[in-house]
Amino acid sequence: MSGSYKKLRIGYSSGSARMVNERAIDSNWVRYMGQHAELVPIPPLALYRLFGGSVERFVRDWPKSLQRMSEGLLELRNHYDLQTLYLNIPALAPYLFMGRTAGGIDLGFLIIAHSVASEHWLRQWLGIAPFLSERDVLLCSTPSSKEALCRISPRYRLAKVIPLAIERRDWHEVEDSLGRRNGRRLLSIGRLEDVKNMELLLRTFAAVRDVLPDARLTVAGEYTGRNRLQIEGYKARITELLATLELGEHLFFANAVEGKEKEALFSEADLLVNVSTDPGETFGYNLLEAKAWGVPAICAGWNGFRDVVNDGEDGLLVPCEWDGPSPAVDECQASKAVLSLLMDDGLRRRMSRKAVASAERYDYRNIFPAVVREVELAAESAMSEPEQMNVIAMMGQSLPQLGRLYQAEHLRKLPFLEQSLLRIVTSRSETPLTEWMPLVKPIASHYAGRNAYAEH
Repeated sequence: MSGSYKKLRIGYSSGSARMVNERAIDSNWVRYMGQHAELVPIPPLALYRLFGGSVERFVRDWPKSLQRMSEGLLELRNHYDLQTLYLNIPALAPYLFMGRTAGGIDLGFLIIAHSVASEHWLRQWLGIAPFLSERDVLLCSTPSSKEALCRISPRYRLAKVIPLAIERRDWHEVEDSLGRRNGRRLLSIGRLEDVKNMELLLRTFAAVRDVLPDARLTVAGEYTGRNRLQIEGYKARITELLATLELGEHLFFANAVEGKEKEALFSEADLLVNVSTDPGETFGYNLLEAKAWGVPAICAGWNGFRDVVNDGEDGLLVPCEWDGPSPAVDECQASKAVLSLLMDDGLRRRMSRKAVASAERYDYRNIFPAVVREVELAAESAMSEPEQMNVIAMMGQSLPQLGRLYQAEHLRKLPFLEQSLLRIVTSRSETPLTEWMPLVKPIASHYAGRNAYAEH
């Protein structure tokens, strides 16, 4: 570790993320980054104080709240002596960018593009684009995520492609777990929501059990959605499907898992299955966790999955096309892929060892020096007199009025195209998934491998 790293002071919110998957990434990120830079924990209340207590209060008091935000952000920077602020509460990001720009504050932001093309995140990226500068470090975990951002705005050419990181397991620990696997245990881990294609997963498992009756599937995750009505509705759909498929004791729901409970599931699993076509999916952190444990992955050929899984080496990619309004995963090929590995012990074990080897690419000891170096370079680009712009006027304009700042040809289907930028950022995301996918297709069509949209 070089002495220069310790001179870099990076602030971050010391609170915990609400979602389990976000907590898994964020807690590791802070721990890894702390080995290469001086991290400064900031109480979440100190950040929310910039908003007058809540984002809702900030929006209600607009535009007076913008000046309060700028003054508070400058005070926070000076109090903690920060060069960079890691935005690990993503929902606050657009507003912090506004406040910094309005006040001309010399403070860099570090932010991860955990998602791009979901409605919620797309609104965020539209709001951030005008204010992103060379003082910031925006990290994309895969090239396809950066391409999606660049289809939103040319400002996102500033993004850096650096993958997420993992801590590798001790080889003896992995060898021990390999010896305890029986070739019949499947694992699915993540949120339970319509975008994750749970119905397809369950039908695939039913097809697998027609051939291997002793196969078992563990589904670890919590039902999520925009509101309680959506969550309960989807839960009812899954319950009805389960009654039809009669999977019985061969299917186990583990709810959301963390820490040793999650590690135990990975150590026992023969395969990880992920058939998500979530438009917000950028990487698939559970694929990295599987690699660390030597668990081959069967997943949709979708977005970042194609960058993480080496098809035919440490896992298999199931064909995924976007020829129609929504992406489609080949269900027949999914069950064939699972069966091909469960029924071939030699192939599965070879893939397990290759998965462990490929995890080296994502070792945090290799990734985080590169991350901190990008933050250092951005800090060196600090301006003595940061450029100020009329944030209030800009937030009052629509996307077409902002002209070349956005890639109009990819955004024209959006239902909020003519709304003010402020309204876009502050409004709720309520478009149903079946309606949203065709609208966002011009931005994210490349997430699926071959698709008719990209060919015409």
